[in-house]
Amino acid sequence: MKRLFISTAIASVMALSTDAKAAGEYDAQIDALQNELLKIKQEMGSDKSKAYFKKGKGLSIKSTDGKYSFQIKGRAMYDMGLITSNRFGALQGQDSFGSEFRRLRFSIKANVGDGWGIAFQPDFAETVADNVGGSSSGPKGVDVKDAIISKKLKGVGKISVGNQKAAAGMWENTSSNSLLFMERPMHNEAMNWGHRTGIGYDTAGAFGKKFPLHLKTTFFVGAEGAFRQEMEDAASTSEEWGSTTAVHYITNLGKKHQAMLGFHYAYMDKAESNTHSLGVRANGLHMSGEKFLDGTISNIDSYTFYGPQAAYSMGPLYVAAEYQRASGNRIDGYTTYDDYEGEGWSVFGHYFITGNANVKLNNKKGNIGGVKCKAAFGCTAVKVMYERVDMKDSELSEGDGYAIHAGVNHYFNSNVRLMVEFTRGIYFDGDDMAGSASTTSPTNYTNADTASLSSVQARLHLKF
Repeated sequence: MKRLFISTAIASVMALSTDAKAAGEYDAQIDALQNELLKIKQEMGSDKSKAYFKKGKGLSIKSTDGKYSFQIKGRAMYDMGLITSNRFGALQGQDSFGSEFRRLRFSIKANVGDGWGIAFQPDFAETVADNVGGSSSGPKGVDVKDAIISKKLKGVGKISVGNQKAAAGMWENTSSNSLLFMERPMHNEAMNWGHRTGIGYDTAGAFGKKFPLHLKTTFFVGAEGAFRQEMEDAASTSEEWGSTTAVHYITNLGKKHQAMLGFHYAYMDKAESNTHSLGVRANGLHMSGEKFLDGTISNIDSYTFYGPQAAYSMGPLYVAAEYQRASGNRIDGYTTYDDYEGEGWSVFGHYFITGNANVKLNNKKGNIGGVKCKAAFGCTAVKVMYERVDMKDSELSEGDGYAIHAGVNHYFNSNVRLMVEFTRGIYFDGDDMAGSASTTSPTNYTNADTASLSSVQARLHLKF
């Protein structure tokens, strides 16, 4: 009997052990399944797996592995301006008011795996005058700024083909979304290649934070913003070519404390047309058609411009300076004029008086990265700029002057800002410079050596 009891007890224990072992395996399987379901739920609920809005980055969709993404972003800039106290061109003696959408753009960007991407950006604020070379007639155009196919190579950078902004100095390299004045300095208008169709290379942060060097170079053919080069185009349009290179080094000296040094060089072969047009708006005022430089240099083989730039950001203070010099090399045998020379420079200061914000420099792009404003009542900054440009040389009898700018920027948040600026410009020589107004008609004026122009501008700028 005793043996039977012991045998029964041993069997019972073994049975219970077997059941306990099976139950433990089931519990482990259930726990593993629950953990997997939780992981899937977290991935599905994360921002990376659904559409989301990010300040300054637009509406985005991104795959969980980060290889695929789609982004829509844009900007709208509405300007109003007043010209007063002027002795300049056909406007002299009159107060003139104007308004326009300076930029009205949206952009689409997509990454399609393995580092391949595409970018497309049209601008619907193109004016009739800009679209048809100054004519007051003709249809309103849509200007395609970017139409790019790109490939990122890890540790190397990004290669791009298509219509893109040519490598340039600090002001041209900085997006209009991040410019601290409404317009770039006048010397930049005289010396930049804008958007061109060709091939580009950009380090795009490939060297990392330990070596924050930004290098961009572009090679292009034909006219600015060509978007397309047809084989039957005239030689002066399709066979001219150019190349630009810009390098910027940004160092982080501490929290909200950065410095940048840079240099750019641009070359254009002019062997087919042997001409180069130069135009600069007085006071940098885009709403005005009045230019204190509007001419052409001829009999040149090539045209170059280059120069250094520097910027410093520390807490609420931001200061920057840039110098540019241009040269038109004459064709062999031409003796009427020496090689063409022109130059310009600007110094700039921007200081936040409220909001505890700062101007950030972008290590990956070598430019101003914008302002992040988180204050409940916004962020307000005062600013001032002095610029000088002297493009008068050889056959150009105009293009010498300077301007002083002062203004206020108020950032309602990181995506909306109001800019107000006052500018006083003094210009020397030139056919369009007004001396004194006629007593019978303010548009009948006498030519003189000096002209002046005062303007007030305001811009409401939204970006998403």
